[in-house]
Amino acid sequence: MDRIWIFYAVLLAASAFALWRGGAPERLVGLALLLAAVSTQVLQDDMPIRFAGVELKVLLVDVALLGVMLAITLNADRFWPAWATALHILGIGAHLARAISPDVIRLTYAVLAAAWSYPIIVLLVIGTIRHASRIRSKGWDLDWSRQDPTVR
Repeated sequence: MDRIWIFYAVLLAASAFALWRGGAPERLVGLALLLAAVSTQVLQDDMPIRFAGVELKVLLVDVALLGVMLAITLNADRFWPAWATALHILGIGAHLARAISPDVIRLTYAVLAAAWSYPIIVLLVIGTIRHASRIRSKGWDLDWSRQDPTVR
């Protein structure tokens, strides 16, 4: 259980950093990740039956997060959201693997569904650092690909 609280602490710190120093894509992803983590914690099954079958409520949270991340990826003037979205799709793949083959071991399903969250947080932090660096060096940084560069 300690690893879960460590994950939440790291996620909270990364999201706070993104809200403080990030552009709109970083802030939105940080908030979406926090909301998804809280939703997952509230909606997932009780411990004795957790990951015994497809965690449908968690899958729905993951699909909703995927929709948000896809929208950000398609509109952001950044490359890191594409990597984060791809990693999140791998996590959704764990749900599909469990649905296709119920023989998948519970622990394997749990690890595959959650393991991609850590590199996504790292990408959020890196994206925030790079955004802050561009602001320092150029004085501005576009958030969205369709944004007029003359409007800051």
